[in-house]
Parts: sequence; C-alpha cells; structure tokens
Amino acid sequence: MRQPYPYALSFGRYRELLSSEFAALAASIDGTLAMRVPSCPGWIGEDLVRHTAIVYLQKAETIRTGSRPGRGWPPVSIGSMPPGALLEHCYHRLIAQFDTHAPEDAAESWVPDDQTVGFWIRRLTHETAMHRFDLEQAGGGQASPFDEDLAVDGIDEVLSVMLGRGRADPGASGAVVRVESAGHTWSVALKRAAARLDRAPAAGGATDDAATIRGDPEEILLWLWGRGPLPSTAGQDGAIAELRHRLARAL
Repeated sequence: MRQPYPYALSFGRYRELLSSEFAALAASIDGTLAMRVPSCPGWIGEDLVRHTAIVYLQKAETIRTGSRPGRGWPPVSIGSMPPGALLEHCYHRLIAQFDTHAPEDAAESWVPDDQTVGFWIRRLTHETAMHRFDLEQAGGGQASPFDEDLAVDGIDEVLSVMLGRGRADPGASGAVVRVESAGHTWSVALKRAAARLDRAPAAGGATDDAATIRGDPEEILLWLWGRGPLPSTAGQDGAIAELRHRLARAL
C-alpha cells in the first residue's frame, strides 16, 4: 500500500478484522440465502454470498498472476457449488495469496499510485465488513457494530479510493461538502472531472457555509455506502444530495 492513507490500520490488524468479519458473514448464511437484502436492491442473500465469493476469487487470481483475469472469467465450474461452500473456497484462496505475499508486493488495482497487495488487504477487509452488515440486516436482526477504527478508515477509503472511481460529471457544482466524525474532517470538492478530497484539520469554530455532515464513524460510513439514514447536517442540502449522487455512481 503506497498511498498516504492517514487512518489506515496495520496489516496485522486488517488480517484480524478480515478473519473476524468473514466468520460473522459465514455464520449469517443459514436462513438468509432466500431473504431479500434491503441494502442491495434486487438481491437475495444467495446473490450477495456468490458476489462476495467471486470478488475474493478474482482478487486472489489477480495477486497470483499479477493481472486481472480476462476472458473466460469467472470459471463456469463455480456455478455448481453451493453458495456457502463457494464462499469458503474462494475466501481460502484469497487468504492463501495474502499470507504468501508482503503488503508491498505488486498487484493490479484501479488506483494508479497503489498497485499493491496491501491495497487489496485493506479493500477486502472493508468489503467483507460491509457485506457482513448486509447479510445480518437481511436476517432481520440487529447487525453487529463496526470496529470504530475500521469505520474511520472506511470513511477515508470511500472518499479517497471509491469516490475516485466515479465518472466525470459535467453538471458538477464545484460545491464543497465537509464530513466530520471522531474528531476528523474530510472536505470533498465536487469538481466536474473528479471529486477532490482534502483532509482538513478537525473542525472547530468554522464559520463558512459549506454543507456539513456530522455523526459517529459507523453512521457516517453507512450513509456514505447508501446503507443508513443521513446523519446530522448543516448548510447546503443541495450539495449533500449531489455528493450522494456521485457516490451512487461510484460504488
């Protein structure tokens, strides 16, 4: 991982969290495969499980070969595997790659300045935590809380890595949306070519009228991912709606 991600965890901590989040995801499979997933419109639990498995397998193959799989992907044979067995199989393929590579080893990603295995350790820890939440929610119970440090890093990852995947927006206003959580501030300028992120000092006595979203790390993270209500806001509601639109196109 070569990008300056100021809230990134240690790779050992990502691996611990990836293991625990995967265990919780796998434990939620029973009884949810036919259930609607509220946060993933059009999906039932089986769709989510198979999607997550294919993501794991694709990234394992990307790390193993040095490039993203091309034609003939995914393998036809995996369609016959039961979803739970498929998830376990693909997860262990992924972990085998993580545990035989250093985080700084090369691996293709969509971020030009971060083509490393470490990028995927971080990315897939967040991916697993979010889909664990999705499947727990589909089961109708109370979803487990996110690790707070992972949630803070997740906010940063959405705004610095995921939002950058979005297409240019010719109608962008150029407005700035400020996100404040756990003593940290992220300022997102909604430019036409791309959203631009500045990690500002913690807010304190600011008097400008920038649109502002405030909340604890988990509620901010869930809103950014379209999985929770809008937390407390101030300022220009139109700019917040524009950020929501840009996120929906990027995620």
